[in-house]
Amino acid sequence: MCYIKNLLFVGIFTLYCSIIFGQIIKTPPKPTPYHDWDYLIFSQRWPLTTCTEWEQAKKDNTCNLPKDKSLWTIHGVWPTKIGHEGPLFCPSAIHFNPDELTPILDDLKDHWVNVEGNTKPNSFWAHEWNKHGTCASILPQFDSVPNYFRMGLRFNEEYDLYSVLSKGGVIPSNDGYDIAKIYDVLKQYLNKEPTIQCIVDKKTKESFLSEIRICFNKTLDIIDCNQSNKTYGNNYGVTTNCNLKKTIQYISSISTSAIENDESDIFVLMDQSYENLKRLTWLYDFINTLRWLTL
Repeated sequence: MCYIKNLLFVGIFTLYCSIIFGQIIKTPPKPTPYHDWDYLIFSQRWPLTTCTEWEQAKKDNTCNLPKDKSLWTIHGVWPTKIGHEGPLFCPSAIHFNPDELTPILDDLKDHWVNVEGNTKPNSFWAHEWNKHGTCASILPQFDSVPNYFRMGLRFNEEYDLYSVLSKGGVIPSNDGYDIAKIYDVLKQYLNKEPTIQCIVDKKTKESFLSEIRICFNKTLDIIDCNQSNKTYGNNYGVTTNCNLKKTIQYISSISTSAIENDESDIFVLMDQSYENLKRLTWLYDFINTLRWLTL
C-alpha cells in the first residue's frame, strides 16, 4: 500500500513539474550572485505614459495617478552588474512586510505610486523589494525594507525631474522633442550621463518618454549610467532605447492612440518563474510530509 501511495505522490509531483517546466525554461539565465553587482540604477517614470500603456494593455485595466500631476514617480532602485540585467531576487532573510512602511505610507502613495491600479495592494512595493531590494540590502543604507524605500524617496526628492526638465524648456505637450534636447537638459543638471527610456510603438515606431534613470556607485556618488560604453546603436552618444528617427512624445494627458510596446520585458518571464519555483518548492515539501505521514 505504501508503495502505491509513493508512486501516486511521485506521479503528482512529476505532472506538476511537466506543467511548469515549459515556462521555466523560457526564462533568462540564472541571475548573478547577490553580492556581485557594481552600481545602482534609480529609475523614475512618467506616470501618464505608464498609465497609457497599462490601460491599453487590457480593457479593464485602471490607473492610480499621483495627486500632483507634475510628479515623476519612482519605479525602483536596482543593483546592477555591468553588462548584465540584475542581479534579481537575491537570497535574503529580510521578508517584505507592508506594516513596516506605515510611517512613510503617505509619501509612498504619492511618490512611489503603483500606477497599475487593478493590482493587489502593496504588490508593486513587494515586487520591488523582492526583485531588487533584497540585492541592495548588502549596503547599510538599504539594509531593511523601510530603509530601501526611504532611500528611493530621498533620491526622488533630490532629483525632481519635472522641475529639471521644465527649467530646460522641456514640458509635457503635444509637441515632440528631439532626444538630444532632453539629454542635454539632464546632462547639464546631473553632470553625468542618464539613461532615457521610451515606450516605442511597434507599428508607428513613435517614442513616448517613459523613464529616466540616474546611476550611483556603492558609496552613492552619482556616476554615468553608460557603464558598458554602449549607446544602443545610436550615433548621438545617448544611452536610450528611444527611436532616434522621430521626436519623443512627452505626453501631457493619457494618450488615446494605441501603444503597442516594441519591447518585450524579459523580467515578466523571470517573475513568473520565480513564483512557479516557489510553488514547486511548496509542493515538494508537501509531498514529503504526506509520505512521512503514511509510512
